[in-house]
Amino acid sequence: MTNDLIDRYLAAVGRELPPQTRADIVAELRDELMSGAEAREERLGRPLNIAEQEELLVEFGNPLLVAGRYRKVQHLIGPALYPVWWAALRASLVVIGVVYGALVLIGLMGGRLSVDGIMSPLSAAVFMTGAVTLVFAALERFGNPARITRWKPDRLPPAEGKRRSRFDIVTELVFGVLFLLWWVGLLHFRDQGAAFDERLELAPVWDRWHWWIVGYSLVEIGSNVVALARPDRVQLSRWLMIWRSLLGAGILLGVIQASHLLVVSGPSGKAPALLDLGMRLFLGVLILSFVARAATEGWRLYHEETGEAAPRR
Repeated sequence: MTNDLIDRYLAAVGRELPPQTRADIVAELRDELMSGAEAREERLGRPLNIAEQEELLVEFGNPLLVAGRYRKVQHLIGPALYPVWWAALRASLVVIGVVYGALVLIGLMGGRLSVDGIMSPLSAAVFMTGAVTLVFAALERFGNPARITRWKPDRLPPAEGKRRSRFDIVTELVFGVLFLLWWVGLLHFRDQGAAFDERLELAPVWDRWHWWIVGYSLVEIGSNVVALARPDRVQLSRWLMIWRSLLGAGILLGVIQASHLLVVSGPSGKAPALLDLGMRLFLGVLILSFVARAATEGWRLYHEETGEAAPRR
């Protein structure tokens, strides 16, 4: 068997091997190839021709695959991390879907973000897929998959009981963040009163409750983060839901007592009575929903703490 063909084959294998072990592995493979060639030549009673030499090397294996047998990591994401990668990727794509759905809704309402350069949904999905994959590939190569996938049975959510789905939590979390961005002035909506030469604005009463509303938004976002990160902390999530619902109801009860909830800057200088009434009805429904939510979570919490089965609704 010609040394040139072996040298070319082993060079192709060696280029894919770690430098610190390349020489030893190439020498081992050379001995194995030469032994196989000598065995065939002894069986045939003559030297191998070019076609037979190529057949031997093909049977020995593709240089990339042969080199891969000597790598510590032979896969981008192994079986230990693959389910975690898939769960993280699905969650990331759900978040992207909810965010862009919210942005479409804002666009239909005439809103605009104060920042430029937002990716398209497809670009964001491709970018997130690549980013998540690169993170898990790095963990596979440089991390400890067994430690990363370590879990505790006591952190599993209860088998029974009414709980919000992850999609509901993510949706509420995204809209909560968008509301906070709008409230602090980073997200803007087109003035719908411009067609009537008037500017529709919130009445001064909202300014008096500005930081209370910021605090409520932060509590809402925090409670949803806890619900996502620690699904086993059901009682903590219920308490956070109760307190944030009562806080929201209290804030709106304070706001709704004002004489005007909306103001029109223009010839009239007053909010149209119909718009103001509509706002009051909307806030009234929100207050009732906050109270009902707090009562429902309190009822479930009471039954969970007393060990009774809460009625399903």
